[in-house]
Amino acid sequence: MASSADQPGNPITAEEFLRHVLRSGLVERDELQASLRQVPREQREDPWLLAEHLIRYGKLTRFQAGRLLKGIAQGLIFGPFRVLAPIGKGGMGKVFLVRDMRSQQLVALKILPPKLARAEVRMMARFRREMELSQKVAHAHIAWTYEVGEVRGVPYIAMEYIPGRTLSRIVNEDGPLKPTRACRLMAEVASALSHAHEQGLIHRDLKPGNILITPRDQAKVLDLGLALIEGEIVHDAMVVGGQGYIVGTMDYIAPEQTLDAASVDPRCDLYSLGCTLYFALSGQPPFPGGTSKEKIARHRREQPVPLATLAPHVPAGLIEFVERLMSKNPDDRPDNAQQVEQELRFWATGEEEIARESEEEISFDETVVVQQGTASADLSAISLPEFEITPLSLLDNRRATGLWSTNAVALLMASAACLFLSAMVVILLILLTRR
Repeated sequence: MASSADQPGNPITAEEFLRHVLRSGLVERDELQASLRQVPREQREDPWLLAEHLIRYGKLTRFQAGRLLKGIAQGLIFGPFRVLAPIGKGGMGKVFLVRDMRSQQLVALKILPPKLARAEVRMMARFRREMELSQKVAHAHIAWTYEVGEVRGVPYIAMEYIPGRTLSRIVNEDGPLKPTRACRLMAEVASALSHAHEQGLIHRDLKPGNILITPRDQAKVLDLGLALIEGEIVHDAMVVGGQGYIVGTMDYIAPEQTLDAASVDPRCDLYSLGCTLYFALSGQPPFPGGTSKEKIARHRREQPVPLATLAPHVPAGLIEFVERLMSKNPDDRPDNAQQVEQELRFWATGEEEIARESEEEISFDETVVVQQGTASADLSAISLPEFEITPLSLLDNRRATGLWSTNAVALLMASAACLFLSAMVVILLILLTRR
């Protein structure tokens, strides 16, 4: 961090900065005074050098210091949590790395910012729904939810913090996975899906960005923000999805989910798992490029580029299984996630041992996030759904899909009725004029 001489405008003094530090509640007065005694006298009037000193000695994180240097002291203590750094963002909220001051445990805290809640009332309904559903699952390959609650009217979900990279980032940065590794990781995902399905939950947004690979090279499924309770009666399609409203991420969405997102069964997650495995083996989604409307049409009607063409080293039997997972008709897919797990574990046999990070390396990764902060590209550590509840009328039309949305049908019928009444009025006027 540069000195204040290098900062444009130098908007804050050292005294103001220290006042903000105390007001934030991050550092007690006695603790701050003890830390300042170690600062060379010539640096004590420079807020940026003071901030750097407090970061170096573990009193502040870089994110906290940046907020305080901007004069923002509020929000760094959130109920029992000390906010350390942002690690995720998306259309459904923000995720921060926090320390639970009751247990000193690192936690991933997902919140719905008040601005989002005020801008769209249904955002709050969706978030509260996720708060409820996330507590229904407890599995080794699903990110744990520790607690849910509300602080000053702001709802939150406190989740297991998992250092690592999403499957999406790993493939984009390192290239496609070896078949045996890909199958082992996807078998773990299938195990997680099997547990969720047994609890009556359908994920509906499984994708590489929602699968975190830990430093121990284990898969963790994230984010139940778009989950559906199997068989539930939907009262608000704009919250849960349904006819006329699409839920999911278009690169990995099952064909039947684009028709009626509220009437799908667990096999839609198997289709998404097949698309994710296709991505892990080939390095690209089944239908890259194009608009959302075009992707929907291709998921419904077209076949992707053969996996054998993109990844000729993949065994033919495994390719056939991926194709079966991605069948357009759910009846042609495996019956359940447990069957998928068993098949994938068969193809994972003989995997070569890969280097896994030690406890020291994992601890160092956490230190980097806390002390150095995250680059914008690193915020995918926790993936949030960007495609939420999308009106079908914005994506679809009859020529592209052969389907009319509920709203479009109603609008067409109203227009036809208006034209009919207008025609009757004209005819009546003509008859009256002739008389």
